[in-house]
Amino acid sequence: MDPTAGDPGQPENHERRNVNLGAADPAGNTRPGPVLAYVRPSAAADAKKRVWPRRLGLIIFVVFCMEVGIMLAVLPWKQVWISNPLVIKYPALRAFLGHFFVRGLFSGLGLVDLWIGIWEAVHYSEE
Repeated sequence: MDPTAGDPGQPENHERRNVNLGAADPAGNTRPGPVLAYVRPSAAADAKKRVWPRRLGLIIFVVFCMEVGIMLAVLPWKQVWISNPLVIKYPALRAFLGHFFVRGLFSGLGLVDLWIGIWEAVHYSEE
Protein backbone atom coordinates (compact mmCIF):
# COMPACT_ATOMS: atom_id res chain seq x y z
CA MET A 1 0.00 0.00 0.00
CA ASP A 2 1.31 3.44 -0.89
CA PRO A 3 2.00 5.48 2.28
CA THR A 4 1.38 8.75 0.41
CA ALA A 5 -2.04 7.67 -0.82
CA GLY A 6 -5.00 9.11 1.07
CA ASP A 7 -7.32 6.97 3.14
CA PRO A 8 -10.56 6.43 1.19
CA GLY A 9 -12.53 7.09 4.36
CA GLN A 10 -11.16 10.62 4.77
CA PRO A 11 -12.29 13.74 2.88
CA GLU A 12 -10.15 14.83 -0.05
CA ASN A 13 -9.36 18.24 1.39
CA HIS A 14 -7.41 16.70 4.28
CA GLU A 15 -3.77 15.72 4.08
CA ARG A 16 -1.80 13.09 5.96
CA ARG A 17 1.02 14.21 8.25
CA ASN A 18 3.17 12.57 10.84
CA VAL A 19 2.56 14.54 14.01
CA ASN A 20 4.64 14.00 17.14
CA LEU A 21 1.90 13.66 19.76
CA GLY A 22 3.68 11.17 22.01
CA ALA A 23 2.76 7.57 22.74
CA ALA A 24 2.45 5.63 26.00
CA ASP A 25 4.51 2.50 26.64
CA PRO A 26 3.12 -0.46 28.61
CA ALA A 27 4.40 1.04 31.90
CA GLY A 28 2.31 4.19 31.34
CA ASN A 29 5.26 6.51 30.62
CA THR A 30 4.80 8.87 27.72
CA ARG A 31 7.53 8.83 25.14
CA PRO A 32 7.65 10.93 21.99
CA GLY A 33 6.92 9.21 18.74
CA PRO A 34 5.30 9.82 15.37
CA VAL A 35 1.58 9.37 15.11
CA LEU A 36 -0.33 9.47 11.83
CA ALA A 37 -3.00 12.19 11.98
CA TYR A 38 -5.28 13.90 9.50
CA VAL A 39 -4.79 17.66 9.49
CA ARG A 40 -7.06 20.13 7.78
CA PRO A 41 -5.21 22.43 5.37
CA SER A 42 -4.52 25.84 6.80
CA ALA A 43 -6.68 28.86 6.11
CA ALA A 44 -3.78 30.38 4.15
CA ALA A 45 -3.84 27.43 1.74
CA ASP A 46 -7.61 27.79 1.32
CA ALA A 47 -7.28 31.53 0.72
CA LYS A 48 -4.53 30.94 -1.84
CA LYS A 49 -6.87 28.68 -3.82
CA ARG A 50 -9.52 31.40 -3.93
CA VAL A 51 -7.23 34.25 -5.05
CA TRP A 52 -7.17 33.47 -8.78
CA PRO A 53 -10.93 33.14 -9.23
CA ARG A 54 -11.35 36.50 -7.48
CA ARG A 55 -8.69 38.08 -9.69
CA LEU A 56 -10.27 36.66 -12.84
CA GLY A 57 -13.69 37.89 -11.74
CA LEU A 58 -12.27 41.36 -11.13
CA ILE A 59 -10.63 41.46 -14.56
CA ILE A 60 -13.85 40.40 -16.28
CA PHE A 61 -15.88 42.96 -14.29
CA VAL A 62 -13.45 45.82 -15.01
CA VAL A 63 -13.28 45.04 -18.74
CA PHE A 64 -17.08 44.81 -18.91
CA CYS A 65 -17.48 48.16 -17.11
CA MET A 66 -14.94 49.83 -19.37
CA GLU A 67 -16.55 48.54 -22.57
CA VAL A 68 -20.10 49.46 -21.55
CA GLY A 69 -18.94 52.81 -20.19
CA ILE A 70 -17.13 53.78 -23.38
CA MET A 71 -20.08 52.69 -25.52
CA LEU A 72 -22.57 54.66 -23.40
CA ALA A 73 -20.35 57.73 -23.28
CA VAL A 74 -19.66 57.91 -27.03
CA LEU A 75 -22.54 56.21 -28.84
CA PRO A 76 -25.32 58.75 -28.06
CA TRP A 77 -23.38 61.42 -29.96
CA LYS A 78 -22.98 59.32 -33.12
CA GLN A 79 -25.49 59.23 -35.98
CA VAL A 80 -26.18 55.53 -35.42
CA TRP A 81 -27.88 56.41 -32.11
CA ILE A 82 -31.02 57.70 -33.88
CA SER A 83 -30.75 55.99 -37.28
CA ASN A 84 -30.47 52.31 -36.45
CA PRO A 85 -33.02 49.65 -37.44
CA LEU A 86 -34.29 49.28 -33.87
CA VAL A 87 -35.27 52.94 -33.53
CA ILE A 88 -36.20 53.86 -37.09
CA LYS A 89 -39.53 52.00 -36.85
CA TYR A 90 -40.70 54.12 -33.89
CA PRO A 91 -40.65 57.88 -34.64
CA ALA A 92 -41.62 58.88 -31.08
CA LEU A 93 -38.75 56.86 -29.59
CA ARG A 94 -36.40 58.28 -32.21
CA ALA A 95 -37.39 61.83 -31.30
CA PHE A 96 -37.03 61.07 -27.58
CA LEU A 97 -33.55 59.59 -28.01
CA GLY A 98 -32.54 62.56 -30.16
CA HIS A 99 -32.98 65.08 -27.30
CA PHE A 100 -29.71 66.40 -25.93
CA PHE A 101 -30.86 65.78 -22.38
CA VAL A 102 -31.39 62.05 -23.07
CA ARG A 103 -28.05 61.82 -24.88
CA GLY A 104 -26.35 63.51 -21.95
CA LEU A 105 -28.10 61.20 -19.51
CA PHE A 106 -26.78 58.10 -21.29
CA SER A 107 -23.31 59.64 -21.57
CA GLY A 108 -23.35 60.38 -17.85
CA LEU A 109 -24.29 56.78 -17.12
CA GLY A 110 -21.36 55.71 -19.27
CA LEU A 111 -18.98 57.93 -17.33
CA VAL A 112 -20.30 56.55 -14.04
CA ASP A 113 -19.77 53.03 -15.36
CA LEU A 114 -16.18 53.90 -16.35
CA TRP A 115 -15.59 55.34 -12.89
CA ILE A 116 -16.93 52.19 -11.20
CA GLY A 117 -14.63 49.96 -13.26
CA ILE A 118 -11.56 52.07 -12.52
CA TRP A 119 -12.44 52.36 -8.83
CA GLU A 120 -12.83 48.58 -8.50
CA ALA A 121 -9.48 47.99 -10.19
CA VAL A 122 -7.65 50.51 -8.01
CA HIS A 123 -9.22 49.44 -4.69
CA TYR A 124 -8.79 45.67 -5.18
CA SER A 125 -7.28 43.85 -2.22
CA GLU A 126 -6.62 40.15 -1.69
CA GLU A 127 -7.78 40.05 1.91
